[in-house]
Amino acid sequence: MGKRSVVLKWYIVEHWLYTHRLKKMSTMVYHFMQLLFGCSIPPKVVFGKKCKLPHYHGIVIHQDTVIGDGTSIFQNVTIGGGNSGYGAIIGNNCIIGAGACILGRVHIGNNVKIGANAVVLDDIPDNCTVVGIPGRIIKKSE
Repeated sequence: MGKRSVVLKWYIVEHWLYTHRLKKMSTMVYHFMQLLFGCSIPPKVVFGKKCKLPHYHGIVIHQDTVIGDGTSIFQNVTIGGGNSGYGAIIGNNCIIGAGACILGRVHIGNNVKIGANAVVLDDIPDNCTVVGIPGRIIKKSE
C-alpha cells in the first residue's frame, strides 16, 4: 500500500467491504474510524490515487463526494452537504486547507488551492487559489 496514511488504509478496507456487499462490516469499520480517528469518511466516497490526509482529525466528507488524484485534505475540512445535500466533485492535485468548507454539489477544478477556513459555495475553475468567506478567487493561473 505504500506510504498512505493510517486513515486511508482503513478507508480502503471499509470501501472494499462495502463494494463486496458486506455492508454491516463496512459500517462497523466506519464507526471504528469515527471513534479512533475523529473523522467521518463513508464507504461510498471515491478517492483518486495518491490522495493525502496528512492531518485527518475532524474531516467530514459527504458520501457522494468524488476526490481526484493527488489531492491533499487537511484537518477539520467539511466536503459536501449543505442545502443541496450532495457531495462535491474535487479535481486532481488540489490542496484543501485546514478548516475549509466545500458545501453543496460544487465542482472544484484541477490544481486548485483552497485556503484555510475558506467557505466554497460555487464552482471553481482549474488553476485557482480561493480564500475567504464566502470563497473568492484571488489568483488564477493559466
